[in-house]
Amino acid sequence: MKKLLTALCFISTLPFSSQLYANNETTCKEVKFQSTDSTWAGHYYLQGVMEVGSELLLEPNGKFKWYLAVGALDQYAEGTWWKNGNCIGLKAASQYAKNLEIFPTRLEIHDKDLAVTWLGGHQDGVYHLAE
Repeated sequence: MKKLLTALCFISTLPFSSQLYANNETTCKEVKFQSTDSTWAGHYYLQGVMEVGSELLLEPNGKFKWYLAVGALDQYAEGTWWKNGNCIGLKAASQYAKNLEIFPTRLEIHDKDLAVTWLGGHQDGVYHLAE
């Protein structure tokens, strides 16, 4: 119950947070992974969302690993990723997807940053490439 309340609190604050790079799209249409997409592979850290820790690893083979921690809620997923135009999409493997309460549904490309759209369509924070 505590995890659910924490997640609801986090999700309810997202619309009131600063909306970086606002975009009307809530998902990134899935397309086949291309080898040229691997230029976006790397280790990213979430910035701009208070009291939330999250990392994203985009592997050059079209696979990803992701985690998020907020309060007592810890989320983890692995799956596939793709680039479609100016966005990156993530699809969690089924064994992870069924338990995700918070998850990025669209990553909008802005220079080296990936602006996040979360489940429910709220936009907040950016994943910044680790240097």
